[in-house]
Amino acid sequence: MKNIKKVICDCDNTASFPGRPMDDALAILYLLGCSEDIELLGITCNYGNGTSAESFRSNKEMLSEIGFDHIPVFRGYEHGEDPVCESSRFISEMADKYPGELVYLGIGSLGNLYGAYLIDNGIFDKIGQIVLMGGITEPLIIHGNTPLDELNFSVNAKAAATVLSMGRNITIITGNNCLPVSDLPKDEFLDMLCSSENPAGMYIAKKCGYRFKTKEVVYGAASSYCWDAVAAAYINYPQKFFDQLTPCYINEKEIAGSGFLHPCGESEANNIINIPVARSRVELQELFYSSWLSLDINTNDVNFSCKGLYLDKLIQPCILIELSKAPCYGFLLLQKLKEDGYIEDNLDPAGFYRNLRKMEKEGYLTSETEGTGPKARKTFTITDFGKRALVNWEKSLRKYGRHVRHIVDGISEVK
Repeated sequence: MKNIKKVICDCDNTASFPGRPMDDALAILYLLGCSEDIELLGITCNYGNGTSAESFRSNKEMLSEIGFDHIPVFRGYEHGEDPVCESSRFISEMADKYPGELVYLGIGSLGNLYGAYLIDNGIFDKIGQIVLMGGITEPLIIHGNTPLDELNFSVNAKAAATVLSMGRNITIITGNNCLPVSDLPKDEFLDMLCSSENPAGMYIAKKCGYRFKTKEVVYGAASSYCWDAVAAAYINYPQKFFDQLTPCYINEKEIAGSGFLHPCGESEANNIINIPVARSRVELQELFYSSWLSLDINTNDVNFSCKGLYLDKLIQPCILIELSKAPCYGFLLLQKLKEDGYIEDNLDPAGFYRNLRKMEKEGYLTSETEGTGPKARKTFTITDFGKRALVNWEKSLRKYGRHVRHIVDGISEVK
């Protein structure tokens, strides 16, 4: 029988919050897509990208959206609170239940694992493997020349220093080693996911794609990083990495300052930590997409992929066609649709505007209000998701067109 790894994911996922990082969500979605290799026992929530409470909300929301409500999510250590909490108790219980088998994936601050250590000082002998994303071994420069502060370890230095100096079988995917392999070009990300027949692709693109806009505004970059997904991939594909056992002098002061792991000689070290380097960006990202697009979304009531399954939705690709030509306000857009023969004169305007609102809510359009009062009007613009949805519409309509022609020919034969 295949050995399925039993994993706890301890994260600071804030994918529900505009502008916040989305890499924790991508790591969780990766794990869920690897169901043949990985059993996700539960998600514990910590702070870093946001509060622990925000992480709890984000994780619950995402699991509900994709039909994975059965996976337990635990409230975690909040800054300034007692680290012995719901999450730390769960980690301790699972270490007792699966001694030597449990894999702890830490992709946020480490307060929950520190709390589990306070519950049971022998926990590091029970956890089979600790895989972390965080820390640096040299200054971290992103998007050309921008220095980036380490986040995961430095925000709770006491917890991190305890775990890193006392833990066993620790693997850390540092920010430095993540950097060259976790960069996701926006167009590649959206094209790979939005063109998939699996509705999980469009879901992930819409759930996490907002982050590209933030990167564009802040850094002028057409890409974003999936830092935490790299650590998740190490769990079931360690052969895609070069392991590097590194003696380190872990101390709270340097962890608090910058998350510095202080590699050193063996005589000075207080722990030896595996700090692996991924063998290939291309191979690693192929694993990401393969896993994300293997995810079986278990909800039937949401059409994530916008494949054009219903005839009453045919107004949607027509709107996308017109907005691909130029942004347009509602009344003029309606007139253009009539002039170009996409709609009849008897189209219900109320239904048309309902479609615009729905498409905007689903992320295919954005709008900007010009003016105030009675003269105010909204100008609509197609989004990156809208452009890719239009490509999907073309594929679907060509397929349906062939099917409809076949039906019409069949009717002609028998009438």
